[in-house]
Amino acid sequence: MPSPIVKCEVKSCNHWLPGDYCGAENIDILNEEEEKMSDTAEQTECKTFSERKGVANMIGTLDNVNWGGLAAGMFLDGQQVTPTVTCIVNSCIFWEDGDLCNAGNISVTGRHARECQDTNCYTFKNRD
Repeated sequence: MPSPIVKCEVKSCNHWLPGDYCGAENIDILNEEEEKMSDTAEQTECKTFSERKGVANMIGTLDNVNWGGLAAGMFLDGQQVTPTVTCIVNSCIFWEDGDLCNAGNISVTGRHARECQDTNCYTFKNRD
């Protein structure tokens, strides 16, 4: 199953790229509270978020950069930089066995986030 196309508006993240793209190799979508299943999008988070603050933070995220996607996005028409998505929010209708996301697109929100808990998977829809 291909990963969903990720639209990310979290400009305060090291992985954010102009055009609301995500330059990470993989992102992890989690329940905001470890012991509680999410009921709303506001109870989810992008655990891969890393605040764009200083050189040390930027260097710390280099191990999770989608280098191939960045190169393809720059040189191949129709290619978009998008990470793989691991999602453990199994209360979402898009969650699949193996912690996969079967949505065609996801939207990560939290424009002025300072930590993971300030981000959300806005595409979340409760199974109930």
